[in-house]
Amino acid sequence: MVKQHVYFVRYGLTKYPLIEDKGPYDSPLHPIHGYEQGIAISRKLASMPCPPEVVYSSSLHRSVSTSQMIVHALGKTKNSILVEDGLVEWLTPSLTVEPDGTRLQIRSVQDRIDMTFDEIDPDYKSVNPIAWDPNNVPDGAPYFFESEEYLIEKRCKLTMKKILEHADGKNICIVSHVPCAQAMALYLEGAPSIGESKIGPWPLGGITMFTRESGSEKWTLEMYADTSHMPGEYKNGLKEWCLPSLSK
Repeated sequence: MVKQHVYFVRYGLTKYPLIEDKGPYDSPLHPIHGYEQGIAISRKLASMPCPPEVVYSSSLHRSVSTSQMIVHALGKTKNSILVEDGLVEWLTPSLTVEPDGTRLQIRSVQDRIDMTFDEIDPDYKSVNPIAWDPNNVPDGAPYFFESEEYLIEKRCKLTMKKILEHADGKNICIVSHVPCAQAMALYLEGAPSIGESKIGPWPLGGITMFTRESGSEKWTLEMYADTSHMPGEYKNGLKEWCLPSLSK
């Protein structure tokens, strides 16, 4: 029986840590360790029996850089990264700040392409675009500000549904941030309650895999936040984070 595979990826070490009320929201990867870990993540995905066919990415630098390495490991190049607004980091007031105290200005897809990310598909339109007008926010859209956890959970549930529709049965890789990845994993897992969920802390470089049989709506969690591919001490699973509701 043919199965569809969904891989959730957390990137590696960033150049600057994201600190609440200080930022920076959009740090690049660490120029040595972050890229070394990104290569390890990419090789792991490319070596899977059923590797990703489509890569969706948050628009933030650390996610796009990791996605860039992944698509190259998969033998893809230009127009192979689909930048999705619905995968952006949690838009809370405490996180969307820069070190100088100013609020985040998310770079556009064209900005990223101009920064040499020509693997980005410029024609892809986000299935769950950011609502820039605070007076006109569609239900489940990302917007400033997602001040409560239930808002990002709602956003990521809708994003996951729409990505699956867009992927049309293909194996997909989603490169995002822990709040988004966990919220989407919770949706696919479908546990009766948080207490019965297998979703927990997610370390840097962790890869999670869900599968479902063709024609089925039921997803199976096959691998959670695996870091066996990571180099050095990060193989043991370091710098974990999880949504407040999943802190057990």
